Amino acid sequence: YYLIGSLTASGKCKEAIARGLAVLRRLNFDIAATPNPMAIMQAIQQAEKESSMYNFSQLSEDQKRVDTKTRNVMKLVEATSASCYLVASPFLPLLNAAAVRYSLQNGVCEDSASAFTIFAYFEIFLTQSFESGRKWGNVAKTLLEDAALCPATTRARLKFYTFVNFWFVPLKESIKHMEDVEDMGYKVGEIESADMAQMHRYKYSFFGGEQLSLLSQALDNSLRSMAKSSVVLAKMSALDKDLIDTLGGVKSSNPYAIFDGEIGNRQILLNDAQSKGLNNIVEAAHLHNVFLSFWMDDYEEAVKSSDIAMSFPSAKMPGVKLVYHIFYRGIIAYQLHRQGKGEKWLDEGNKMLDQVETWVKNSKPLFENKLVLLKAEQDASMCNFLPAKESYELSIKLARDNGYINEQGLAYERMGKYLMSIVEVPEAESCFLNAHRCYLQWGAKAKADKLWEDWNLGSSTGRLEPCTTSIKHKRNE
Repeated sequence: YYLIGSLTASGKCKEAIARGLAVLRRLNFDIAATPNPMAIMQAIQQAEKESSMYNFSQLSEDQKRVDTKTRNVMKLVEATSASCYLVASPFLPLLNAAAVRYSLQNGVCEDSASAFTIFAYFEIFLTQSFESGRKWGNVAKTLLEDAALCPATTRARLKFYTFVNFWFVPLKESIKHMEDVEDMGYKVGEIESADMAQMHRYKYSFFGGEQLSLLSQALDNSLRSMAKSSVVLAKMSALDKDLIDTLGGVKSSNPYAIFDGEIGNRQILLNDAQSKGLNNIVEAAHLHNVFLSFWMDDYEEAVKSSDIAMSFPSAKMPGVKLVYHIFYRGIIAYQLHRQGKGEKWLDEGNKMLDQVETWVKNSKPLFENKLVLLKAEQDASMCNFLPAKESYELSIKLARDNGYINEQGLAYERMGKYLMSIVEVPEAESCFLNAHRCYLQWGAKAKADKLWEDWNLGSSTGRLEPCTTSIKHKRNE
């Protein structure tokens, strides 16, 4: 597994995957030669079948009896999985389904936690079975609860909290977990995992409505050190800071300065990534444009970037970026339908709404206000006045109650646009004023200024309503 890790670190992921799979097959891992959808589903079903014969209540005792060979095999699985993940290899679910079966047969221990986490992730992603994902995630969680702090368990915790646990807890809790993993990573020298946890923490905080100036300052303090350990993570975080500062109206910001002249702006970063085949950065750059264009009301530009981003398989994999991509795309679709762009956009909006509806039962604090806002947009598109108004008002309340100042502002703004379209002008202006105040409180000055100018709010006689506060965290780099 040291060789596989070395190949991965040097960028030779395909060679690492080929070598790792060859060794594991010699160890009787049943991994199909062709990773097609049927083979993947069969592998998942076989692991589920064999798990029915295992007594998971004995996990703590079983960990003590696992031999060194089994532990080393699971480390080899983790190393090979890392390469599979980096190149979005379809062997990733096959490999970890086989690893779960191997672990159940030979011994379940903390070194198995990574495989159980990835298997849980693909239960969610491929079968849309959140209950199965929760079940397997709980196995990984149990294995990690008593595990010693070390680089391997830190990496496993990062995967668990990023890919599985995220779906079942409030966003504030995910932010706290990322902070904990970050601290663990720095303590044991697992710097890349610490930096990745930090990147996710900032991303979660942005979507959760953290004050933008605080996030910008924190990123200022960490970007250059991040660039020393992982240029890829630094590039992704530079995109995040670019988004934050643009929304915040910070014109003097240049997050790309950390690259010492090699990369001057987002377009150069995108061109560089495309020339080097770095699809994860290419996807991140297009998602950056989706999110920025969405907040700045350039919906047609957002759709263009959204379509490009969705062409990458990794963009459809469950995670925080997918949640907000789907949410924003749904709002965009309903708006384009109301602008007369065609019935296809109503269908697209409904498709996005249906997806969010499958998620809401897992974590209402994370998803409910988003679902209700999409339902308001659907009713507005169908000319259902009273249901639309009620859903807009409920979405505002839910966003406020959960501390999402940004999404409270968004719900006010969307309601204002709908009311303006049906010539309820005083009520619409009140919504815009409340949205403006929420955006200022979030720190999105450029967004607030645009709203003010677009709707001539300086002459408005609308009224303000109680506003929420943004999420606060103890850490302020």
